[in-house]
Amino acid sequence: MLEVYQVSHVIELSDEQYARLEGGETPERLIERMVNALSDTSGPVYYTDDELLRALGADDAEIAELAALEWQPDADE
Repeated sequence: MLEVYQVSHVIELSDEQYARLEGGETPERLIERMVNALSDTSGPVYYTDDELLRALGADDAEIAELAALEWQPDADE
């Protein structure tokens, strides 16, 4: 016996969020593109710089040193 289930989910957008959709794109199309982009990823995804740096072999001390450098003002400023 073949059983078919239809599942739906509701996502609520404010009027301002809905207005930001590019070129009149529907929310359904936007979400479809986002899901497709996630499934097209061919490698690991890093959500923070620290995650990427650790994957590249940096240790906590190196990451802390880089973070300190980011907070130093440029000589030109």
